[in-house]
Amino acid sequence: MTTVPAHTRRRLLGTLFLSSAFVRTGFIAAVTVAALVAEDLLGSVALSGMPAAAATIGVAVGTTPVAALMAARGRRIGIAGSLVLGVVGAAMAVVAIGVGSFPLFVLSLFVVGVGSSGDRLSRYAAADISTSDQRALAIAIVVWAGTIGSVVGPALLETVQWIAESLGMEGLAGAYMLAAAAVTLAVAVTFFFLRPDPLSFVADDPETRQTGTRRDAMRVLSDPRIQFAIIALAIGQVVMVIIMSMTPIHIRRAGDDLGTIGWIIAAHTFGMFALSPATGWVADRIGRPLVIVAGHVVLLIAALLAATASGSDTATLFIALFLLGVGWNFSFIAGSAYLSEAAPVEMRVSVEGLADTVVWTSGAAASLSSGLLFAVSGYAALCFIGAAMVALPAYMGFRNRRALVTA
Repeated sequence: MTTVPAHTRRRLLGTLFLSSAFVRTGFIAAVTVAALVAEDLLGSVALSGMPAAAATIGVAVGTTPVAALMAARGRRIGIAGSLVLGVVGAAMAVVAIGVGSFPLFVLSLFVVGVGSSGDRLSRYAAADISTSDQRALAIAIVVWAGTIGSVVGPALLETVQWIAESLGMEGLAGAYMLAAAAVTLAVAVTFFFLRPDPLSFVADDPETRQTGTRRDAMRVLSDPRIQFAIIALAIGQVVMVIIMSMTPIHIRRAGDDLGTIGWIIAAHTFGMFALSPATGWVADRIGRPLVIVAGHVVLLIAALLAATASGSDTATLFIALFLLGVGWNFSFIAGSAYLSEAAPVEMRVSVEGLADTVVWTSGAAASLSSGLLFAVSGYAALCFIGAAMVALPAYMGFRNRRALVTA
């Protein structure tokens, strides 16, 4: 790997941070109201998880081709190119809400998801320009950008609702107007300022060119470190999604308004991102596997706490959703760093793309099933299911802790 000058590394990390902040602002606002839009369009909660599932499926579908584009043309083109689709998807959502079309709304969220796949992979661009002892911290800095989105996106929901209504549109369409504007800014920041390309510092070395194929990446999955990282990332995503996506409906059914929902989701997404630098710093020093296990323990506590809360118990839900975000943060940052470290450098992009495909496909399945599970069994049962799932990677990490550290 070519040594990256300190000033160049800081500038590139700043660019990745700013771009991701814009994307997360728009994406979080869009996903927060997706279940509400679905319920309004259908008059039923059973399929309310489908739009969020479509967005996550879009991320899963987009990850592999975007990773291939990055391997061929660099991180800059891959990220910016995918984000253009995100703008298109957000505009489609505005139209879908206006005409009252649920199928078009689901399709629009799928396109938004495909568009955001480049942003999801951008955390690995931070790893490209970092040394091993700072890799988790670099990833964490990019993930930290979500702090802005976690606060700004939900906090603007009432404002953009008012703007949309003042323009004669459905109020919830305002969230997707915000998404389109924010992601457009992210496209500009990435395309014009992510230079030199982060991947060029890896690809400049003939021994580390991205020559690995998807088949090669599949063979790499025999590495227990990579297996553990992917399982931890996937289950952390699933548990976070099934609880978070149904919480707005759980609250609204108790009679609270969009403002209350927005602030509770803001607490959740703040927990997902705000502690990122500290998480990365700790993971670089005490080891990524230990932080992964700690994250899943926190997820377990959050799921059990949420299961005890009624829709009107907003204080408990505020704490539970915040902890849900913190647990996800530990798992996501440490798991991503562990995966990047374990993957052979010449196949890093392929392995990252394959892993994210698994993660977001699992998350899509969680989104799709969450509405049905909620309708059939209720919110508490949904949380207990999450609690049961999250025990697996925690147990794996604890049981195999020595092998994971030394493998």
